[in-house]
Amino acid sequence: MVATRSARAAGAWTDEGGLKFSGHESFVIRYGWLPKLYDAVTASADVFSSDERAILTLGLGRNMVKSIRFWGDALGLTEQAGRQVVTTGLAKRLLDPATGRDPYLEDVDSLWRLHWLLTTRARLGAWSTFFLDMRDAIVPRQRLVTAVTGCAEAAGSRISPNTAGAHVDILVRSYDAGRSDGVTVPEDALGCPLQELDLVREESVLGTPTLRLSRGPKPTLGIPAFAFAVHDFWTGTSPGSSAVSLRSLMLSRRSPGMVFALDEAGLHERLDALCAAARGLELRDDGAGGVDLVATRRGSVDALEELAW
Repeated sequence: MVATRSARAAGAWTDEGGLKFSGHESFVIRYGWLPKLYDAVTASADVFSSDERAILTLGLGRNMVKSIRFWGDALGLTEQAGRQVVTTGLAKRLLDPATGRDPYLEDVDSLWRLHWLLTTRARLGAWSTFFLDMRDAIVPRQRLVTAVTGCAEAAGSRISPNTAGAHVDILVRSYDAGRSDGVTVPEDALGCPLQELDLVREESVLGTPTLRLSRGPKPTLGIPAFAFAVHDFWTGTSPGSSAVSLRSLMLSRRSPGMVFALDEAGLHERLDALCAAARGLELRDDGAGGVDLVATRRGSVDALEELAW
């Protein structure tokens, strides 16, 4: 059950504990940051005991040190243990140089996992609002900023439009290096590895900065990353159940369909491939016009974890 425990290390399945709208210090996750963080924390759990120590060890400026720490915790790769910071089981399975699946995050499948964790576990206000609450594929940027501000107020927090706008900017820069005015910020061109997912683009529509979510099939979403997400969703929403509906996998909040912006055909195709790869899983008509993903033998749901890694 390591994959489930590891995924949950990034946060509860609900938004308990509140949403976050700052803490990233206006920096996106950069190439090389997460392996660097893993190596540093593995070498010394006291690396963040002082700003000076962290700056010297990581070779980053003070604000970048705060940002890399924020993203490590948000993704569930690091966690506080008393006065120390330690790596999680998820981090070891993914990033360990000796035993990890992808120590340098060279596989796009790893990036889909990171996107899943940021969207379902990190409790980031912009991610939650854009990927989970909004159903439109085309959203004016200002509408998203207003929605994030309202989301904060509904959760009992008050943030300024400037804070909401800066938080939305982090989401945009995480997935798209281009700017709505056609200018690319040089540091963003190197930018965030999540840009490889080609999931969100910012464009100008009649002069209005607009975000376009790429909804449809995801050819780069591999079966291991999809199995990781389905296992996490299934055990998080229907623990002990031998079936989960295609409708739930498609439309429920935090579902693979929502998080990965799949259309119904794309989801069905991924599920067919999943059933072909996993033992004891199949798609069945539910007798009421719907389709269920069914575990046909004991342990079939847990077999998803094996497939994920």
